[in-house]
Amino acid sequence: MPFLSKQYILVIVFFAIIICPKVSVGYGYKKNEDPLITVFKSVIFYGRKGEWAKVKSDINSISDRIDDVKTLFDVDLRPKFDTGLTQQNFQEVVNAMANLTFLAIREKYYWNLAENLQMFTRAKVRLRRAEEYYTTLLAGNVRRYDKLNDTKIHDRIFNKFKEARKTLGSIGFLGAGAVSPKPGEFRMITKVIEEKLLMVFPYFENGKEITY
Repeated sequence: MPFLSKQYILVIVFFAIIICPKVSVGYGYKKNEDPLITVFKSVIFYGRKGEWAKVKSDINSISDRIDDVKTLFDVDLRPKFDTGLTQQNFQEVVNAMANLTFLAIREKYYWNLAENLQMFTRAKVRLRRAEEYYTTLLAGNVRRYDKLNDTKIHDRIFNKFKEARKTLGSIGFLGAGAVSPKPGEFRMITKVIEEKLLMVFPYFENGKEITY
């Protein structure tokens, strides 16, 4: 089964970003105001125009995200970004942004599990953010892979996100009807999502495994 060709990433990601609707979420900003999403969109827009100074400035604006995944997963994406910027290689920069998105999704899982899903509101917002990173920035390529290989990986990932939401439990109403979270199930479900994404993006660096 052939892997998804890197040459399709630019086109598919671009259209996935353009058509994705706006949704209001936590962390103090709407989805389309999330720094990772806005920078990815800007990198594509200005990279296509060859405005590399703007692309570099955008990437520098999320240096904290790049540093976070390096600290947590021991993956340093800066060399890839630097190479892409120096060579003005649009595809290299887009690939690095996609890899950063994958690691940002993993990071949301990590913090949820570090808290053992005990902070319901934070856990819910993190999972929702992870799902939005996928649907906005990566799902287009997954659908393309499915079309080329006659697979249904996107459907599988979409359903796994639905299952993950159920593992968060519920705080009920004034304590009544509360449902305990299931971190063990959450860990297994999110691991499947990671594995499916790595099938489509085999060149992603995913770094060290985090144990709990």
